[in-house]
Amino acid sequence: MKSILKILLGILEIAIIIFAIFMVATVFMRNEYGYTQFGDKTWIIIDDMNIAELPHYTSGDLVIIEKVLYNDVNVGDELYYYDTINEQYIVRSGIVKTKAGDNRSALYTFEGEKSTAVAGERLLGEYSSSHSNMGKILGFLQSTAGFLIFVILPILVLFIYQVYNLVMILKYDKE
Repeated sequence: MKSILKILLGILEIAIIIFAIFMVATVFMRNEYGYTQFGDKTWIIIDDMNIAELPHYTSGDLVIIEKVLYNDVNVGDELYYYDTINEQYIVRSGIVKTKAGDNRSALYTFEGEKSTAVAGERLLGEYSSSHSNMGKILGFLQSTAGFLIFVILPILVLFIYQVYNLVMILKYDKE
C-alpha cells in the first residue's frame, strides 16, 4: 500500500511540475504585442476587452492564429492583424482587399468601413482553431491570483514536502 501511495505521489509531482512549466511558458512566450506565441501560432484570449473587435467569437474562447507568408495571402482571404487602440495592441480581422510589396516589405489593405492599411510585420495570420471556454481558464491561470494558486502554491508545497523527506532521511540515516 505504501509503495502504491509513493507511485501516485510521484505521478502527482510530475504532473504539477509539467503543468507549472507549461504555465510559465505561456507567460514568458509572449510576443512584442503582448500575446502568447508558440512558433507560428499565436493564442488570442477573447474577453470583454476585445470581443468588439472579434464579434464572431464568444467571450472566453481561445483562438489560435497561424502565421502566413506573403505568397500564401490572396485577395479575399480573411486574416488577422495587430492594431492599436489607446496605445495598446489589439487583434482585428478583415478581408484582404489588396496586397503590395514582397515578403520583406508587404503592405495589406483590408475591407471595412474605412480602408485599413497594415504593414506585413503587423499581419498576424489566418484562423487555425478555436476552443470554447479555454480562454477563460487560460486567462485566469495567467492572472496573478491564478498563477499564485495553481502554480506557485503547488510547487511550494512540493518543495516543503521534499525538504521534509530529506530531513527524515538524514534523521533516520544517522540512527
